[in-house]
Amino acid sequence: MDYLFVPGNDAAERLGRQVLSRRPNTFAVTVPNRQRHVAGLLARLATLAPTQGNPDPRPIGDLLFVAHGLETGHYFLPLSRVLGSPADFERAEDADAADSIRLTAPLLTPAGGGNMNVITARLRGCNIGRARPFVEKLHEAMTPAGGTLNMTAPLHFDEFHGVAGGTVEFPAHKFTVKANQPFRRPNGSSDRNALLTAFDTAAFTYLDGTAIPAADWTNWVPPEIHPPRARWKQTFDFDVDLDPPVGAQATRTMHREYRYETRRFTWDWGAADPGQHQRGARLRPLTPDERDILRDTLPQGRVPNAPGGRHLYDPAYPWPLYERYGFADLDDYVDNLDWQVRFDGRTLHYRAVRHEYTVMLPVTDPPAPPNLPVLRFYNFLPSRAAAGPPVLNLDETNADLFLIL
Repeated sequence: MDYLFVPGNDAAERLGRQVLSRRPNTFAVTVPNRQRHVAGLLARLATLAPTQGNPDPRPIGDLLFVAHGLETGHYFLPLSRVLGSPADFERAEDADAADSIRLTAPLLTPAGGGNMNVITARLRGCNIGRARPFVEKLHEAMTPAGGTLNMTAPLHFDEFHGVAGGTVEFPAHKFTVKANQPFRRPNGSSDRNALLTAFDTAAFTYLDGTAIPAADWTNWVPPEIHPPRARWKQTFDFDVDLDPPVGAQATRTMHREYRYETRRFTWDWGAADPGQHQRGARLRPLTPDERDILRDTLPQGRVPNAPGGRHLYDPAYPWPLYERYGFADLDDYVDNLDWQVRFDGRTLHYRAVRHEYTVMLPVTDPPAPPNLPVLRFYNFLPSRAAAGPPVLNLDETNADLFLIL
């Protein structure tokens, strides 16, 4: 028996629990509120009693986790009572050191004895597989002593869409253009054409490597490229052919999205005033000396709330913070953001903003006009028996779709 664990309770997490509990040979585990973490799940599994449908609950099968994920390595799955949500590289490292989420031999060993079974921990959560150092650290923290554990994590958005008789789970591309300044004309109005050019220049491709034509971005980027914050995520219909069909459903409408977000970067460093810093209440561009101070102090300082006082910007750190946001190294981080600074007489307050424009598109074969794009990688999980059997085509052995450890 495989076990599904969804500690969160927002609309997306409830949907994940509802849909994936229909997966064959899968049981959704519930735990008391105070134990809604991985350590609590493992404690619950250790107390499993035989049931009519599962007379011998151990060794357990695979573990299926559902939580929101980010490619920055934030996975909104609490690891223990002490190591809350979101899980990240540092919390996974602490869990590894404390053995707080390590699988144990009694959970994995057949009743008659023998070697521990090898199971797979299947992470579900958008783009979390892109955060390989985090997934590797979580894998280390869960691997049983003297045993082996497999782990998979999505490299794309993990999406659900209702169709007749059930729900389709499918991966979706994340095509993102990142810019230090918003795409605006001199008069302040949005410059959609410049954004369309940026998407085309980025040379994004379909999964098979086929280039996306420039004209397609015109269809996928809406006229309102800077929506109000409350509408940062816009959803649109996207028609696909299903291969194989779900019963009589060969063509279905899925969804795609457009997202506009801003990401803020900050750094504060106490500094005496040797006379080269201009005091003021407003942010202003950096002087060359102030940029050098930023470069020099980042590896020395501690990030607020970083557990254990770790120096997360130190290039010698196993996974420096700037790498999690897509920068190649410390110099890339310092030199390629539009930093501004404010000096209050005691502290240099550095600030930068990055604008991120994302098209989320189902992972399909490229369309061959006049045909629709083909959705081949998907699971169909029926909500009723009359809808037919499950269709399990979301291949977790495909390294283009999943990080596989």
